[in-house]
Amino acid sequence: MYPALLILLSLAAWLGFALGAKALEKATPSSSACPRALVMRGLGLSWQKLNHRISLWRVAPQRGGCPARVPADVPLDVAYVGGSWTTGGGFMSDRPVAHYHYYAVDAPASVSFYGGQATLFIDAPADEAQTKVTVDLVAANLTGFTQYVVLLDGFELRTDVPQVDSAYPPKYDPALGYTSRGIGAAVKDLTIDQNKANFTTWARFDHGPADRGGMNAAMAHARTKVIVHYLLVGMMSGKATLAEHAYTMTYEKPRLLFQAQYEHAPPAMRRLEIPGAPGYPVAFHGLQAFDFALFKSVEHGDYMRNMVVRTDLLSYDPTTGKAMLDVDGFASNASLLTYERMENAFSARLALIQLPQGSAVPGDKVVEFETGETTMYLP
Repeated sequence: MYPALLILLSLAAWLGFALGAKALEKATPSSSACPRALVMRGLGLSWQKLNHRISLWRVAPQRGGCPARVPADVPLDVAYVGGSWTTGGGFMSDRPVAHYHYYAVDAPASVSFYGGQATLFIDAPADEAQTKVTVDLVAANLTGFTQYVVLLDGFELRTDVPQVDSAYPPKYDPALGYTSRGIGAAVKDLTIDQNKANFTTWARFDHGPADRGGMNAAMAHARTKVIVHYLLVGMMSGKATLAEHAYTMTYEKPRLLFQAQYEHAPPAMRRLEIPGAPGYPVAFHGLQAFDFALFKSVEHGDYMRNMVVRTDLLSYDPTTGKAMLDVDGFASNASLLTYERMENAFSARLALIQLPQGSAVPGDKVVEFETGETTMYLP
């Protein structure tokens, strides 16, 4: 029986070698993996003077191959249009401000990134839409990583699109946009199967009637085009921890229409602790979802002046892995004419990413620009 035992042991050793080699092959990242990217931790748009309808809203970095330097080699596309009073066609013109908050991540041998986008259409009376996305990990140079997480990379919506509902009133121009009850975006439900990453993109643009009869009639039948930008992250030896945060701020309607700018939520309300894994010296975070649900106590919407998400890493202890974040979702209808009591039920989902090596440098871009569409460079 001794020769038979040797044969069995040899066979077991061969099988172990074969399975180990296969596992090692799966755990070897692609040689074309991209270890550099901007990871978004906040975005938004605001107006300098007044509140306005929402027609065109965009904050998203351009993705075209692996950047040699971050943030210098990643242009940022921004756009904001909100009706005739933002373009010089009304009593006065206004100027928008873009808000973009990010990490410039460079971590060879630890992480790789792939950016893409998904297009959705929101057809009223629905106020949201979602779609499935599949990413081929081979084509994305993301094979061989041990853990994956998907993040939001940008968001844009446009009302100036062909309308599909025959009841849409021809007298109202969809390029003028609509008053709003909130916006939101998310990436969720990531699974990895057979070198494919599958997840869902979701977006919300909720209309709310105000003081324009033609606009109110149109918004009940309106189509809006939305693009959700995503960033798929592969980690070789890191850790991703998800956490959610939510709060509600209420601002009373002013007695005389004019409303000074609102206060942000108090710091204690914005704090979020994420219990990460111990022993990782590098940590950064990104957004998976945000949502502004506005004016819940009334049936109307309003002209909006601010909708901005900003998250900051206040402290991180690599020994314990504990991170403390500030999560600020600020929305405002404050203006010369403020029609509605303002309620902002804000929520967000974040991912804390921890790595054994590399760099993650935070950056902020808050800049005024001409109404319309433009490209700007960081920092």
